[in-house]
Amino acid sequence: MLFEKKYTFESKKTKTRRYVANILFFILTFIGVYGLFCLLIIYISHYENKRSQEAFYKKSPDLLAIFTGDAGRIQLGLQKALEYNGPQIFITGVESSNSVKTIMQFQKKDLSQKMYIDSDLIEIDYLARNTVENVISVLRYLRDNPEYQRVLIVSSDYHLMRIKIILNSIKGPNDDFDFYYMGVENPFFNWHSIKILIKEVYKTINSYGFLLLWDSDIKPLEHSNPNKIPIPLMISD
Repeated sequence: MLFEKKYTFESKKTKTRRYVANILFFILTFIGVYGLFCLLIIYISHYENKRSQEAFYKKSPDLLAIFTGDAGRIQLGLQKALEYNGPQIFITGVESSNSVKTIMQFQKKDLSQKMYIDSDLIEIDYLARNTVENVISVLRYLRDNPEYQRVLIVSSDYHLMRIKIILNSIKGPNDDFDFYYMGVENPFFNWHSIKILIKEVYKTINSYGFLLLWDSDIKPLEHSNPNKIPIPLMISD
């Protein structure tokens, strides 16, 4: 224990005080580490957004990959596609009941009216159920379309760090694509956003542990044939 007893014969009061001090120390340490992790997520999101804005200043990505799961992600992705003069769009994690038409019906009228939707411009992935599978779907799509080298991934800002960790963990040695990240901005200083951030720390640690335990012999995307790519067990989005 951190605070060890000072006396050979310790009174019950002193022993209780020492136990309480140890418990408080570990609680405060846990809160401090967790808080630093939250700040790291915020920092990474700001850094990646700025990096992407600089990389695509008067330039366009080859592929714009949108990770579904929270409000504003598809809208931001489509807005950026309009801004970048219509790069190829890949939306992963779409519910089977949706299509390009239904997706556009939920967007702001000015956006849907301005943006001409060509069926060849948008590809939809219906299989992915969590972030790991989103990443697998994007890498699989890129392997089938290697001409797309510069990839902009769009999600929520708090989600970017986890996507990056997963992507760096499972991409193969020949996946030499340039990845950039952009997120829907959240006000991190209201209670709703703080709860999301706290939950995201847990999800990031959970995903990292999942990837550490993932046997390298069965890691997806090591196969050249996308049909052989196994889908991992369900983990939190």
